[in-house]
Amino acid sequence: MNVNSIVRHHPEVYAAKPCLGLLSAKGFIIVMLILLAALWSDSLWARDISQASGNIILDASHGNGEAWGKRNCSSCHIIQKIHKNVPKIKAIVDVKGYSTCTGCHGSNGLKTERQCLICHNAKDLPLKPVRGGKHRHDFNAKKDLLTTSGQCVVCHEASDMNGVFDLNIDLTVFNDAIVGLQPYANKSEFCLRCHNVNHQQKKWPITSQSSRNQILRAEDHFRKTDAHGGVDGDANGFYNGFRTGSYAYKTIVDCSDCHTSHGTQNSNLIIENVLQGAPLLSAEFRNKAYKVTLAGDDYSDLCVLCHQMQTISDGGDLPTRNGLSGVHFSEGRNCITCHSHGEEAQKGL
Repeated sequence: MNVNSIVRHHPEVYAAKPCLGLLSAKGFIIVMLILLAALWSDSLWARDISQASGNIILDASHGNGEAWGKRNCSSCHIIQKIHKNVPKIKAIVDVKGYSTCTGCHGSNGLKTERQCLICHNAKDLPLKPVRGGKHRHDFNAKKDLLTTSGQCVVCHEASDMNGVFDLNIDLTVFNDAIVGLQPYANKSEFCLRCHNVNHQQKKWPITSQSSRNQILRAEDHFRKTDAHGGVDGDANGFYNGFRTGSYAYKTIVDCSDCHTSHGTQNSNLIIENVLQGAPLLSAEFRNKAYKVTLAGDDYSDLCVLCHQMQTISDGGDLPTRNGLSGVHFSEGRNCITCHSHGEEAQKGL
């Protein structure tokens, strides 16, 4: 290893350089071993700069500015030593190398696309996120496109990748024409920064839908009754009752409880199994991975994941396609005759 390169990256050892010529061969070897040990440790420039700020996206302060805009991560970071505290990530990085860096840490001032899918794929991280069929949030309403890393970054610009979901860190905070950079109070507020009529994001306008389409009217409908208990839901209806978990009639139900962005066989991005949504159900129930299959306008497979009537009536004892029972008129019926987005007169959807 070139000693001059070490001195260049570590000014604090510069004063030692003129003395090297005075050292014996044995002393020179000792100095070199000390310098190599320093480089190999986590205490110098290989330290993760996010430890203080919690933001793992690199900025112009990377390496006190010296590393910003540099292309070769290997110049400072030794692959065998990084990510020791996150063994699942380390196992991937050890195999795939420095090509994984941009996915979590950004492009370091370079015009290169971040590589999210190199780790977030069905083999390496199959449950982060849970994936499904060909329909996905691909910013194209007419055609199913393959997921790209560029699409990931639109919604997850600066996630801290710590395994704990935080609304205003793990989701991009879009600048809205009405509320500006106001933090999200729930996941649905993130969706509604785009899915609205009058204040969409200019970079991703929704242009191909009629003015009454759900994709456009989502904001209006959510503010009415699609939040479920957020408006006037109570426990006095005919078909009351919830499955095990934390859902209640005053629960705000997020868009992502029923819809998934990361792939589904179902139309309208309806989840294809319970693992993709309904997070307030018990872990024991969700781990059984009950499927959701739509049959025309029969959404009973979806509804029955959370709803289980206490007093059985109107076919509530009949199984849906996934084997669960507990919703009325459970199979072969048109659910949206009575239950549709934004029905202001109803307590449920």
